[in-house]
Amino acid sequence: MMLNLELNINKETYQVSAYPGERLFTILRRLGFSSVKFGDEHGKSGSDTVLMDGKPVNSYLLLAAQAEGHEIETIEMMGEHPHQGWKETRGLHILQQEFVKTGAIQCGYCTPAQILAAKELLSREPDPTEEQVRDAISGVLCRCTGYKKPVEAVLRAAARLRGVEVPPIEDPIEVPPEWINSPFDDSIPQEKTVQSIDGTTLTAEKVITTLKVSTKPEDWQQVGKPKVKVDAVKLVQGKPAFVADFEHRDMLYAKVLFSPHAHALIKSIRTEKALEIPGVAAVLTHKDLPRVIYSTAGQSDPIPGPLDCFSLDNKVRFVGDRVAFVAAESEEIAERATKEIEVEYELLDPILIQFPSTLNLPAHPNLVPTRIGCRSQVALLRQWRPVCACQKILPHTQNQSNRGDRQTRHWYLVFYGLVRLQLLADHYCAPGSL
Repeated sequence: MMLNLELNINKETYQVSAYPGERLFTILRRLGFSSVKFGDEHGKSGSDTVLMDGKPVNSYLLLAAQAEGHEIETIEMMGEHPHQGWKETRGLHILQQEFVKTGAIQCGYCTPAQILAAKELLSREPDPTEEQVRDAISGVLCRCTGYKKPVEAVLRAAARLRGVEVPPIEDPIEVPPEWINSPFDDSIPQEKTVQSIDGTTLTAEKVITTLKVSTKPEDWQQVGKPKVKVDAVKLVQGKPAFVADFEHRDMLYAKVLFSPHAHALIKSIRTEKALEIPGVAAVLTHKDLPRVIYSTAGQSDPIPGPLDCFSLDNKVRFVGDRVAFVAAESEEIAERATKEIEVEYELLDPILIQFPSTLNLPAHPNLVPTRIGCRSQVALLRQWRPVCACQKILPHTQNQSNRGDRQTRHWYLVFYGLVRLQLLADHYCAPGSL
């Protein structure tokens, strides 16, 4: 059942239909508000921040129905480029201007959220301290800037909003005095020669030119002067710039049904219930696709890696192998449809190798003890491949082989012949693999 909602977004009223449980984030993106970015499912990154009744909230954690009756604001409301060809606008908000000027924008993914959080701070504290600014934007994780420039931008914007004059940042960078007339020429050899055994010169090359430091930086056009990032104005408005921002009308959402088994044949697969769900456009299985083999190695033809994959197949070869594809009108519908696909598996025995009790795996930071009782076996979830691809699992292979332990060397050669395996041996397992 669909919900008919009336949402107030950026001082405009929108009549929208939403599925029960649909997030505000999804509705905003559907309406074209590309400044609201997906960060994570738990509200930890803050890239999905919007203002609701003037307070920052995570739009991905808020149901669309919860936003009804509230004022929602995104950065699209704050300001636009002043010259748009067919019209003139009031321009960028002072916060946006300072983010552009100070170089506070790098990738720009979290910039809209940072600016909204800063706007809320300045609405209640027009003269904030640096500590208050850092606290206000701390809910928006930024891996690019280190927060130094965003903090500077907010403090400068706060001063301008109070009517305080801020110093320009366009001044050229001063050249350190020790650079002027420094004796570089005497400290760096100008030529490098390589001589043979009999003393004849084989090569002679100049390795560095004479360094000259200009004493008039004001004459420089670019070097030593702050420059605005070429796409800063675009990013500070939250305009489409990332892969997820490019959408087509009536675009469908895809979900994949994954195998819960390591090795099995698909005896039957029924998709009728999934197709009956309103909003589901297609459900694809191995019966619908040609059986074209390919390699996941990524190289172009001729491919040195093994041809060992199919988009969909009647056999699954590892936990998480693809079983079916679903395309639907929303992510939620697609996810629900995957749960309605009925699959009957015929489980197959894995190929197991029993390790000798005398085999001791070498200690290494990439191999850590686990707290589960792993048997000394290697479960082969793929076929044998004559490719040396297990060095990352056992980085000490060569050193161990040189010790002369024939039995250990034999088992390491076995490792070298296996690809796409899960290693469970003597309480050792690669971190994060379970």
